[in-house]
Amino acid sequence: MSAAPDVSPRAWGSFRVRLTLWAAGLALCTLLGVGLYAARQATQQRAEFVGQQLLSSARSAAFQLAVRLQEREKEVEILSRVPSLVESRLNSPRVLRSLQLRKEINDEYVWIGVADASGRLLNATGGRLDGADVRQRPWFAAGLRGPYTGDVHDDAQLARRLAHEASDSLHFIDLAAPVRDHDGEVRGVLAAHVRWQRIARTVTDAVRGDPAALRTEAMILARDGTLLFPLHAPGMRLPEAPGPGRFGVQNDADGRAYLVARAAVPATAQSDLGWSVVLRQPLEVATAPISALRDRLFIVGLVASLLVAALAYVLAVRLSRPLEQLAAAVVAVREGRSSAAFPQRCGSPELEAMTESVRAMTESLLDREARLEQANAQLEQTVDDRTRQLSAANAELARLASQDALTGLANRRAFEQRAADEEARARRTGRGIGLLMLDVDLFKSVNDRFGHSVGDRVLQEISRLLEASIRETDLAARLGGEEFAVLLPELAGPAEAALVAEKIRLAVQGHGFAEAGHVTLSIGVAWADGHATPVVVALQRADEALYAAKRRGRNCCVSADDSLAG
Repeated sequence: MSAAPDVSPRAWGSFRVRLTLWAAGLALCTLLGVGLYAARQATQQRAEFVGQQLLSSARSAAFQLAVRLQEREKEVEILSRVPSLVESRLNSPRVLRSLQLRKEINDEYVWIGVADASGRLLNATGGRLDGADVRQRPWFAAGLRGPYTGDVHDDAQLARRLAHEASDSLHFIDLAAPVRDHDGEVRGVLAAHVRWQRIARTVTDAVRGDPAALRTEAMILARDGTLLFPLHAPGMRLPEAPGPGRFGVQNDADGRAYLVARAAVPATAQSDLGWSVVLRQPLEVATAPISALRDRLFIVGLVASLLVAALAYVLAVRLSRPLEQLAAAVVAVREGRSSAAFPQRCGSPELEAMTESVRAMTESLLDREARLEQANAQLEQTVDDRTRQLSAANAELARLASQDALTGLANRRAFEQRAADEEARARRTGRGIGLLMLDVDLFKSVNDRFGHSVGDRVLQEISRLLEASIRETDLAARLGGEEFAVLLPELAGPAEAALVAEKIRLAVQGHGFAEAGHVTLSIGVAWADGHATPVVVALQRADEALYAAKRRGRNCCVSADDSLAG
């Protein structure tokens, strides 16, 4: 019979027991320490990774929201220029049909109306607010000056008319644009109420399709931090939201932690409302894979420690040296040294298996850390790509805002900005500015005889002839319809401007238009010196000279001084 194990009090102080307790305790502490440290590091890196993903998603959603708003702004500005609003009485059925057609095409518009320059509402879809005095409305005063986009608000008068609709649909964004006649004079303001919920849904749609945004809540904040979407309570704010372009951890009122990312909504060509998109995801969701790994590491560490204790008690003498080597290797792993020296010969298959397990676990942890670093690098590349895409989109928006879509020439806004700059330069240098106003003679007959597509191609060919007839420092612009303007800076006198006008007239007269045949121009010429005759006055005089050219039989150039004399 084999002797029974010595369990006397003296045995508890033996090398076997001490080695067993030491080995078990060391294995347990080492494995748990490494596991907790690795889990903590992995949790931080996971939060950083998911935070970057949320920030990227927030930036993408913010950009899509800006594009959506830009589309509505452009629609309202284009609608303000349709012939029915430019040519007809603002209270005419023709104007009302144009407004109703736009509202029917896009159900984001809850109301579209037009007011005259005195602030009286003359026409509106659904007859809502007809005849109302809108002078105190912010969109009216701003719309007289140019395109306007207002912040999110509710409308008590309109809410009473829409009482049958859901309350959250009674929050709107105001869009407005001036309505001008053919002479450029403001004859009224076109305004539209856009449903805020439809615009804000762009953000939720963008997040819904993002696999990285699991259980993520999307919000939109105003410039002052007020919660605009979803509409929980008036004036509600999101506590401890990070700054735009950043992400972080936020504790809610109930103590629950969230990973929060915030991105500023880019400014459009007409507005900078200071909105920002906020995405927040429960921290426990973001770090769930790491929590599962930590639990598994704890179980593995506990089982390994018990195994080490059993083996150490039975094989203390035989295995003391390999065990010491293994303990030293584990300590090296805990201290972060990648070159841990594991024992090659352990004396038993069990200890060799444990050694191999520790080695595999170490390699797995190091490999996971390497993968996390690679994922961070890929995320940084993704952020750089998104930034470049956003810069390109902003550049394209700036180009579209200053260029006429049909001819590629500068539009009225770009022409007026350049004219203001050249006027300031003229005051400094003393060299004046030539201004030409051009109109295609009998252009309506071209459209009537050959069709609008041929008319468009005629305007495009005339645009190329204009650019070929002027200097690179000059600016040709299409003001609208068949009306063009040319800015001639740095001229010695009005005579040079008249020579350029005649050059353009002869170029168009001598050009053979393949589909329309013979086309001519009438040109009005004026001179601005920046002092006695500012650009605004010179433009009016050039326009008067243009009409004088029309009266003289068309296909001629008339200077402003000649038209006054005539």
